[in-house]
Amino acid sequence: MNILKNGSVKIEFAGPSYTLELPGFSIGNCRSALWIDGEKVELNWKERSSNHEALVLECTNALGEWTLEFRCAQNLDALNGLSVRLSGKLARPCRDLKAAPLIIPELELDHLLSQGVSMGRCHSVKFPAEQLESPDFESSYILMLSRGGMHLQISTPVRQKMTSVFNGRLVRGGVEELTVSSSLLHNDMIQVDTDPVELFCSAEPFAMMTAWAESNTEVRKDFSELIKPGWNSWDYYRWTITEEEVLKNAEFIAADPVLSKHVKRIIVDDGWQYCYGEWEANPLFPNGMPYLAKELARMGFEPGLWFAPTIVEPHCRIAQLDYDMLAMSEGGQPCMCYSCMERVGFSLDPTVPKVQKHLYDLFDRYASMGYKYFKLDFLGSTLKARQFHDRSVPRADIIRRIVKPIAEAVEGRASILGCNYHFEAGNRYVNAARVGGDIHSTWNGICHNVISVAARFWSNKRWWVNDPDFALARSLDTANDPDLLRLKPCLVFAKPDSPRKELFDFVMVDIKAPQSELLLSIVLMGGGAVNLSDNLPRLNERGVELARRVVAAESGDTAIPLDLFENDKPSRWLQKINDGYRVLLVNWQDEEQEMAFDLNEHRIEAVSAVNFWNDAPVALNNGVIRERIPGRSCLLAVIR
Repeated sequence: MNILKNGSVKIEFAGPSYTLELPGFSIGNCRSALWIDGEKVELNWKERSSNHEALVLECTNALGEWTLEFRCAQNLDALNGLSVRLSGKLARPCRDLKAAPLIIPELELDHLLSQGVSMGRCHSVKFPAEQLESPDFESSYILMLSRGGMHLQISTPVRQKMTSVFNGRLVRGGVEELTVSSSLLHNDMIQVDTDPVELFCSAEPFAMMTAWAESNTEVRKDFSELIKPGWNSWDYYRWTITEEEVLKNAEFIAADPVLSKHVKRIIVDDGWQYCYGEWEANPLFPNGMPYLAKELARMGFEPGLWFAPTIVEPHCRIAQLDYDMLAMSEGGQPCMCYSCMERVGFSLDPTVPKVQKHLYDLFDRYASMGYKYFKLDFLGSTLKARQFHDRSVPRADIIRRIVKPIAEAVEGRASILGCNYHFEAGNRYVNAARVGGDIHSTWNGICHNVISVAARFWSNKRWWVNDPDFALARSLDTANDPDLLRLKPCLVFAKPDSPRKELFDFVMVDIKAPQSELLLSIVLMGGGAVNLSDNLPRLNERGVELARRVVAAESGDTAIPLDLFENDKPSRWLQKINDGYRVLLVNWQDEEQEMAFDLNEHRIEAVSAVNFWNDAPVALNNGVIRERIPGRSCLLAVIR
């Protein structure tokens, strides 16, 4: 049986499998399956109805009655595509349901781009892949598959009825067992309706992803006042932060003729509180948090504060006394579902009204102290719990139920950054979202983080302000700091019987100034948040100049990483600014190489070009920039 739409989409059904024909992609032997309480069940379909617009298949078995529906789909650009939805009625409730409307046995590819469920965890793979970090991959929301100049986008809605994911195995030439599935866990639903899976093909991947983002924009916001550069305590100080050090950095910024004009927020990150779950100042902040807010405001800054709003450490009074507020294990008891850097904790259950009130009251109190920016962290850890008290609430709504009372409490008084924020919670209740993974002044950190910053170009200033993590100016030659390499955060992983490992001696700085320029260039090209996180008084003249330039830079449009679908890491970026453009060329190799950028290909008429980091002129020959760029460095050119 065939389904046709303008000759570009075709389905051939030969139960139980089917073949999908889309421009540039012929995908055979596709199938569907269910996993109920861990047991896999293949679905043997029969045709119910068909016409040129839709094909409906049905299946009845001991587990229930099932329907698989294919329909023609269009995105905002009226691009022809296909929508697939699996629905059914369970014969009885189950503990754990996974429904996969689409399983692709194998697909040869030139490139794969996956999206993490929250910050970081995006992956870019160029095929043939000689070396793979892991054969398994997972993606949420959008998966981009490229071959022969065409790009297949497989997507689900961001606001979901069930938690959806794409996963499979990477092989040298592409992927195997690519499975698109939706799941329910400890939910009393009998009627099952997966969110539609949409497939579109085009030679314009950026346009496809932008169209998906537009169609999934829940609330349109004005971001013009939200992108205020700031300073955050975490990356340099971590848990050693003190009231004295916060004020020392604030005073440094206030006294600097450039930083004082642009840095408008001071954010105190993890380390100010007694413990997770008891949000009171510890002895390192002897005058308390109301005092600190007043001092920072007096110096002209918006005070900001970090919280892990649902995490409850074991010695917290809630963990000891208020078990009814905690999310649960498989067996229905409060469980230690949080773990990070060897700290562990329970999680609050946001389906409990008492927890909703607790969150509202907590943030109402701190907003009343004068805090105008809240960084909410470890939100995704809540979903590691297996059960929540209200079983009717989908897991895809859990994080939304955390941020909603907080947003209502601070409305009109403060803005919210969601960190480890699952995007399925939507953009209504947060003003910014972390999109990059944790960054440090390390080469590996830069290499891993750049993919996630680049791959989330579609959300910045559309859903929220993208936060790529910190804008770090310190390096081995941009700081005069005897403590630069002193912190060793990974020593927490060394156990009594551990052999000596390089990981345990990890330090957070191993780069020099050219790599700092690259890290900061990526932050600027993201077009979103810019938050310094250095011990500013200990930067040398070159380090302070880097910090000045990055905070004073115009916040341009979100840059397009032009070779995002060609290489493992994008090396050619283009960004529109008010009266010109910024071009970023990155040499990811160890050795120097010649790189070029043809402005004529983008219809850019340029009069001049200068190096953003030192104001040196950049040669333009008939509209072409051609430079020899040292290894592990970049050219960020401003085009007028």
